[in-house]
Amino acid sequence: MFKNYFKIAWRGLIRNKLYSAINIGGLGAGMAVSFILLIYVYNEVTFDSFHQNKDRIYKVMKNQPANGEINTGDATPVQLAGALQKDYPEIEAITRTNWGYDQLLNYNNKPLKFNLMSVDASYLDIFTLDFVKGNKQDAFRDMSSVIITESVVKALFGDKDPMGQTVKLNGNQLVKVSAVIKDLPQNSTFRFKALIPWKLYESAQPWVKGSSWGNYSFMTYVLLKPGINPDVFSNKIKNVIARYNADNKENKLFLFPFTKWHLYSEFKNGVSVGGSIEYVRLFLLLAIGILLIACINFMNLSTARSGRRSREVGIRKVVGAKRTAIIQQFLGESVLTAFLAFVFAILLMSVLLPYFNELIRGQLTIPYANYGAWAAAIAVTVITGLLAGSYPALFLSSFKPVRVLKGNSSTGKRTWHTRQILVVTQFVFATCLIISSILIYKQISYIKNRPVGYSQNGLVEFGLEGKMIDQFNNFRLDAISSGAVTDAAATSTSIANTNGSTWGVTWPGQLAGEDKIPIDQIAVSYHFISTFGLHILQGRDFDESRPADTLALMLNEAAVKLMRLKQPLGQIVKWQGKQCAVIAVVKDFVWGSPYEPVKPVIIGFDKGWAGQMGLRLNPKAPVSASLAKLESIYKKYNPEYPFQYKFVDESFNGKFQTEKLLGTISTAFTILAIVISCLGLFGLASFSAEQRKKEISIRKVLGATVSSLWFNLSKEFLQLVIISFVIGSAISWYYMNRWLAHYTYRTDISLWVFVVTISISVAVCLITVSWQAIKAALSNPVKSLKNE
Repeated sequence: MFKNYFKIAWRGLIRNKLYSAINIGGLGAGMAVSFILLIYVYNEVTFDSFHQNKDRIYKVMKNQPANGEINTGDATPVQLAGALQKDYPEIEAITRTNWGYDQLLNYNNKPLKFNLMSVDASYLDIFTLDFVKGNKQDAFRDMSSVIITESVVKALFGDKDPMGQTVKLNGNQLVKVSAVIKDLPQNSTFRFKALIPWKLYESAQPWVKGSSWGNYSFMTYVLLKPGINPDVFSNKIKNVIARYNADNKENKLFLFPFTKWHLYSEFKNGVSVGGSIEYVRLFLLLAIGILLIACINFMNLSTARSGRRSREVGIRKVVGAKRTAIIQQFLGESVLTAFLAFVFAILLMSVLLPYFNELIRGQLTIPYANYGAWAAAIAVTVITGLLAGSYPALFLSSFKPVRVLKGNSSTGKRTWHTRQILVVTQFVFATCLIISSILIYKQISYIKNRPVGYSQNGLVEFGLEGKMIDQFNNFRLDAISSGAVTDAAATSTSIANTNGSTWGVTWPGQLAGEDKIPIDQIAVSYHFISTFGLHILQGRDFDESRPADTLALMLNEAAVKLMRLKQPLGQIVKWQGKQCAVIAVVKDFVWGSPYEPVKPVIIGFDKGWAGQMGLRLNPKAPVSASLAKLESIYKKYNPEYPFQYKFVDESFNGKFQTEKLLGTISTAFTILAIVISCLGLFGLASFSAEQRKKEISIRKVLGATVSSLWFNLSKEFLQLVIISFVIGSAISWYYMNRWLAHYTYRTDISLWVFVVTISISVAVCLITVSWQAIKAALSNPVKSLKNE
């Protein structure tokens, strides 16, 4: 029986090549995109799940009340790990880490930078690393050791065995390769390429060991013993800070599951409010939506062809076929079509996935060797086939044999209304995507055009490292005299990204408790204002001829407002334990999120804190020539380090990465949704034109023009598009209004957005149906009527 069904289905597909191609192509495209999105979703929800102890690993977090709100962060004091380990037997292992950053590894005069992280030896017991050479018991036995990944081995050693080889770290410290591990999976929170022992880190950075309980600069992870209730334990450690550091007793600790960090790392008033999980949900919704409109195509085309299948159904029923058997037959046909579409989808995925990876900057792959993924894909294919074929099967099997054998099929208004609803559903989805895409790009444009408060053009930043730390001033003078730059300044961090705050700041007229307010800070040297182009509202820049400026600072407008300083110049503000005089007030500049109001910032003077240098390229010289000169001068002072720089405007644009990704993906799916919807519309239009061939011929004989026939055939589809636009606009307005409400600075939902959307929808509809309408209008009426 199944063999017979298969033969009938196959012959049907071959006999109706155009409809089969539309069905398989549309369903295959929808499945391909849905599968890619599902791979993305799976990758996200399994983030960090490769760690064997994943269910017992927690990140230590802190809630810090300030200014009526609770700020949540994962930075902890360096002493915390020891205190927790000593006081709480529930902990099996605990480790500290710093924030990994690029550091120099040099082997045989081959200096390369890799992301390097410092950890306690217990890190190797808590987290799962796949050792290729060496083992976790001996990897950190020697303080001067380094664990490297296979990609570091390939880049630094080539085919040579790295074990036991000596590498120079940051140009001044010799370390020995003690183990090689596989590169971390791409769905890992940690991004390091090499690990060094914490003791080595403390040796290279003596301030770390002596940092106080008030210095929140490190992260702490715990591995709880089996059976320990994390909520109960979290409550037990809540007041640890108060026990060891009375000055910060307001800070409350708690545990957060490590495997949830990637998706739920946004907090508001001490409570997790989500994070990347919002995008996972959105992508899952898109996957279902795309697959749904592809299924609707299948339903539309199948029911549109019901007239041709009605006689077959009638004969089968006359010879004794039950409705159940006919339903099975049609479902079998749709499942067969779905499997053909699945094969097409696999081919399409192999083409599309690299482009999708470029969009999300990921490394997703088709899991060919994963049996579970194949089983899931086949299950989705079967469900898709059953879903797509369910309505046509129920509809076609309901034909009355007597009526259809008399030539009276039941493809009446009821069927047409059903197809109209399905087409409207498709175009509602497409309308929502069009409006969403336009508004996302409008929001990005609105924020990018917001004044940042300093000049980004021609501003580049370098890491201040190696010999450059001591030679920065000479480098600056040489760079200016060469004509490559007009000025340069050293800073603690990039001006494009906020990277730290402080509290314990005091000022005249301060109210009780205000010294606990975290205030953003940046430490700078001389020439900061002139280099970065900030606007001074009152006062002056730091001056080399004034020795007292080493105990001075500047405030932005937001900081002055926070401190309620009516005459800020000359006021004494305690910052980093120093009594500093305010010498300037600068206009607010965008340092943190461009979507949020500017936060208070202290610009303090501290030459010893510098970690970056900013340079203003000479606008009168070509950029390439200036960079070539800078590289030559840089190599003169810091030959061991590679010449690497970042343009500040590019770093700033990185803040829009999430919105850009959302906009690009939304646009891509908009195009796809329109294409799939058009496939269905094209099929329906051709069917409608064929069904109305007799009517068209009579109209032509009576004198109807081609344009009137074209309009007559097209208007029913235009009506559907307009109905879809009304529904889709209402849905989009509601949800995009909620999305924009997340931003303090946001664009408005203008009327032109809807005008553009309806214009696109109408144009797409007319382009799709016009070919069939004009073809029918131009056909020879004599020939048509003769056939009838």
